[in-house]
Amino acid sequence: MAYLLTLPTEKVAYSTNVLLQRYPIDEGRSLLITGTSGVITSFPDQLSIDEADYYFGGGRETFLTDEEYAAVIAAGFGEYVTIV
Repeated sequence: MAYLLTLPTEKVAYSTNVLLQRYPIDEGRSLLITGTSGVITSFPDQLSIDEADYYFGGGRETFLTDEEYAAVIAAGFGEYVTIV
């Protein structure tokens, strides 16, 4: 049994130009877990990553170990995990 973590993305348009706003890009959201508390964030700083017990980069899929799976579930982000 394997656990697949798929973190969310959000479409973001960085330009204020009326033409370029039509072409947003997908921006991944990262998951930081410390203890049993987790947060989804766009651009985590290095200090936050270093202080977290677990860091999962946004916009990608990650296979979790049993320990990582337990941490994600305990932090309340089980909706992002698929059992494959």
